[in-house]
Amino acid sequence: MATRFGATSTTDEVLSGVNLHGKRILVTGVSAGIGVETARSLAAHGAQVVGAARDLAKAQAATAQVQTDAAANGGSFELAALDLADLKSVRACADELLAKGEAFDVIIANAGVMATPFGHTADGFETQFGTNHLGHFVLVNRIASLIRKEGRLINLASAGHRFSNVDLEDPNFERTPYQPFVAYGRSKTANILFAVAFDKRHRGRGIRAAAVHPGAIHAELGRCMDMSQFWECSNLAL
Repeated sequence: MATRFGATSTTDEVLSGVNLHGKRILVTGVSAGIGVETARSLAAHGAQVVGAARDLAKAQAATAQVQTDAAANGGSFELAALDLADLKSVRACADELLAKGEAFDVIIANAGVMATPFGHTADGFETQFGTNHLGHFVLVNRIASLIRKEGRLINLASAGHRFSNVDLEDPNFERTPYQPFVAYGRSKTANILFAVAFDKRHRGRGIRAAAVHPGAIHAELGRCMDMSQFWECSNLAL
């Protein structure tokens, strides 16, 4: 009988008995929250983890335990600079990975922002859509050739996709009033649609893609929200 996991299950419980030695995995957003714990648990089970983050100093401090657990269990961990809100940085990160030529078994597109004040990325896109979707879209497609046969792409989506469909007629809220959760919903719907399209395009060589909802977790992702907004989003997830 398969083990059932729930809201109190830990990453180590989920990966109990799993040997990831020889697996190379890219995780974006390893300076806080889910990204740090994802990287730690993978490295603690022997994986070679590349963690990407915008603020490398912050990520270095946040991943001290990742390094410790990796060293103790035959895994490895290294950092890569990646600012998803700046496509110049995204392309530079991708080009560096391509130059190294080391394949990945899994890419976990975890990094993101939520319910931010209205703003724009370095390239002029609305902050949440530009960061959560377009940054990952460019990165993943640029390094798709590095994904091994039978590899996986995992996009961190959210039940928050229910807030809105993608609006390609007005992606930057130039004609409609800006609403933080509508913008977040657009970006999360885009993450899901990207996973569906990537899966369709690459399944011929055994590569599959999925979008997953990690649940409502009070982490740094919600730093732009007050508690009433957090519970609004949490209730949607339930």
